[in-house]
Amino acid sequence: MIVLKIESLPNEILLDLFEYIDIKDLFYGFYGLNKRLNYLLQSLKKLSLNLERNESSLIHLFSNQINRLVVNTWQDIDLRQFPYLQSLILHQITGNQLRQIRSEYMPNLIYLSTSSIPEFSLMPQLAQRIFSNEMPSIRSVDLGLVHVPHLRIWLQSPSLYSVSVHCTNPTLIAFILASSPCLVYLHIQFLNDTISIFHNSPAIINHPLKQFCLSDPYHKLSFNHVYTILALIPNVKRIQLNFLCKVPFIRFIQSLLNRLRYLKRFDCNIDDASQDKQTNIDIIRQFHPCFCKIQCSTNEYNFRTFITE
Repeated sequence: MIVLKIESLPNEILLDLFEYIDIKDLFYGFYGLNKRLNYLLQSLKKLSLNLERNESSLIHLFSNQINRLVVNTWQDIDLRQFPYLQSLILHQITGNQLRQIRSEYMPNLIYLSTSSIPEFSLMPQLAQRIFSNEMPSIRSVDLGLVHVPHLRIWLQSPSLYSVSVHCTNPTLIAFILASSPCLVYLHIQFLNDTISIFHNSPAIINHPLKQFCLSDPYHKLSFNHVYTILALIPNVKRIQLNFLCKVPFIRFIQSLLNRLRYLKRFDCNIDDASQDKQTNIDIIRQFHPCFCKIQCSTNEYNFRTFITE
């Protein structure tokens, strides 16, 4: 019987194997066994680390090799230890960490997510940095609660192409579009304390946004709010909507087609609270090919829901 020891494998195969092993298992299982393995571990690139506690020895060894970091602990991890981060996901955050999300500490950051933290007192400062091009490397953000900017001023951030946010004011959409002239994807989720008014929003002309998702699970927006939002995004090709519609659904889709001339895909979960209970789903599907997958269900109170699978 031939017994194959891991040390007998060439460096190339070991490096290939290490790519499939979690960084923590590499550190606790292989580091310190011999100089050769130590050298190979320290030559690995583009590592991903999920921190559930402050593991200072592991961080000290691999910090310059980590390009994706997930922080899932309330311990105050010093983010300045990771200068080569490209992706940062924060499930918990401290004020010190939020202040560290800056281009001088993370010059290569492309993706940032704080979506599991819907409210934080320092979030306006972070939003100001992101939407005013103070972090020009960032391309995509998934944020917690974002408010309309203080003094209603954001500068432009032309590097952003994907934005997901929670908000309580539909006016925020216009500010995001105005500050992100190259934005391709926008996802807005409205919270329970949403104030359903538009006021003093910047003028948006022919924004190039291609994909838009709106989620209003607490039914704070009216048809007029949604119709106003559609006017801001005339070039959208894919749209996903979740809200309570109090006008006949057939009227809504006619209005939508008038606003979105380039629409190719339509997804929805729309509760119909109008008095129209008669319009046949087959008639709705005939308006446009992108409506062919719409289904209609009626609950025990005779309310209809239009949904795509």
